[in-house]
Amino acid sequence: MNLKDLQDLNDAQLLLFMKKGNELAFSVLYTRYWKRLYVYTSNILNDNVLAEDVLHEIFTKIWTKKEELEINSLENYLFISARNKSISLFRKVKFSELDDSIIESLALAPEVDHNLETLDLSNTLERITNSLPKRCKEIFYMSRYDDYTNEEIANHFNISQRTVENQLYLALKHIKGALKGGLTLILIYIILR
Repeated sequence: MNLKDLQDLNDAQLLLFMKKGNELAFSVLYTRYWKRLYVYTSNILNDNVLAEDVLHEIFTKIWTKKEELEINSLENYLFISARNKSISLFRKVKFSELDDSIIESLALAPEVDHNLETLDLSNTLERITNSLPKRCKEIFYMSRYDDYTNEEIANHFNISQRTVENQLYLALKHIKGALKGGLTLILIYIILR
């Protein structure tokens, strides 16, 4: 196939050609996404050279591991990779906290971002809360998911409201520790729920 024919193919078709070693198919994918990814990554890192490094690493991995990669949506894969590598690079450069403008720049395409955030939030919270002691987990669920008041929970378990407050404090402390500061927005979501 020539370049013109390849440019008319969708991502999934191009990936199939690329897996067979077709460099032109890879070139078409690279050209199709490079500029958008570059702008996205540059906005996150606020550094054009670092953005180019991140993209070079992503596309090199795609080419070198082309036979083993299982990619359902190339666009999702690329933007998620760019976001994750940028965050990782931030940590290496010892940026400890992301300010609001950086967090806003991490937004993916709205439909991708929403689906990922919802899935990540649900899975992360479920995993962390499942590791709580049984009574603490029950109190936490009643408070945050079933909308029981502390007084109603205390009456249900025949314990003091202060004990309920202590259990909720311990649950939130456990969740915060498990998140290690990287997902503090989830914690805020839980607290304000």
